[in-house]
Amino acid sequence: MAVDVSYFSLASLVSLGLFLALIVPRSLAHVGHLLTGLVTRKSVPIDYWLIGIAAAVLACVGLAAIGDLSPRARDLAASSEAVAFSFLLFAMPALLQVLRAFAHRRTRTISLFSRLLVALAVLSLPASMAIPTAAVLQASSAPVGQPGGAPADNPAAGLANAGYFTDSEPVNDPDDYPIATFLMRNASWVGTIPDLRLTRHLRFYREIPVYTAFWLDQTTDILSFEATDVFGVEVSPIAHVRANWAISLAVLLYKTLCAVVLLAITFDPLWSPLAEAIQKRFRRRRG
Repeated sequence: MAVDVSYFSLASLVSLGLFLALIVPRSLAHVGHLLTGLVTRKSVPIDYWLIGIAAAVLACVGLAAIGDLSPRARDLAASSEAVAFSFLLFAMPALLQVLRAFAHRRTRTISLFSRLLVALAVLSLPASMAIPTAAVLQASSAPVGQPGGAPADNPAAGLANAGYFTDSEPVNDPDDYPIATFLMRNASWVGTIPDLRLTRHLRFYREIPVYTAFWLDQTTDILSFEATDVFGVEVSPIAHVRANWAISLAVLLYKTLCAVVLLAITFDPLWSPLAEAIQKRFRRRRG
C-alpha cells in the first residue's frame, strides 16, 4: 500500500497509538477494579475521569463496529451529513485526559506519567478526528469520475466527496503560501507498507493521513492563537467546504474543544502565580 504522509501527521498518528496503548488498559483496569470492589464490597478509590475515558473508548469501538458490520449504519452515514460532528466523540478520550491532568494539578497530585499522557493526548487529537472523518467520507463519497465524486484536478480526488472538501489555498495559489508549499513538498514521507490483506478497507487507510493533516491545521490554528494561520503554516492539501454546514459545524466544535485544551494547559501556569500573590496580599491585610 502506497502512503504519502507528512511528518507532522505521522507524529500525530504515532502519538495516538501510544496514547491509546497507555490509557485504554489503565482506564479499563480501573473500571474492572471498581466492578470487583462492588462484588467483594471493598472500598475502591474512584477516578471519574478514567471512567469517562473508558466509556468514550467503548462507545468509539461500538460505533466503529456498527458502522463496519451494519449496511443500515453505513447508509445513515451516507445520507445524513449531520453525523459528521457526532464523531467528535473520538476526540473525547484525549480531551478527558487533558482535563484529568488539569484537575489533578489543582490538587498537586499530577505525575510525570500524567504529563506524558497529556502531551500524547494533545498530539493525538488530529489523528483522533481523522479516523472517523475517513469513515464518514468513505460511506458518503462516490468514486472519482462518477457523479458526486471529486473532480480529477482536485488534490482531494479519490479522498473525499466534493461536497465536504476541496482544494486548499496553498494548492490554488502556492506563491502566496511559501511556508505551506515548502512543508508539503519537503516535510513528508512517501513509502510503501504491507496492506496485510486489508483490500476491503484500503482506501479508508490511505485517506487517514490526509485527514490527519487537515485536522492538524485546525488544531494548530487554535493552539498557536492562529499564528500558524497568519503565517500560512499549513500541511494539508485539502480544505473543508464552508457551505457544508455539517463539516463546518464539526470544525467549529473541534476548535472549541481545542480551545478548552488550550485553556487547561495555559490556565494553571498563568493563574497560579497571580492567585498566590493575591492570597499573600490578602493574608497580610488580615494579619
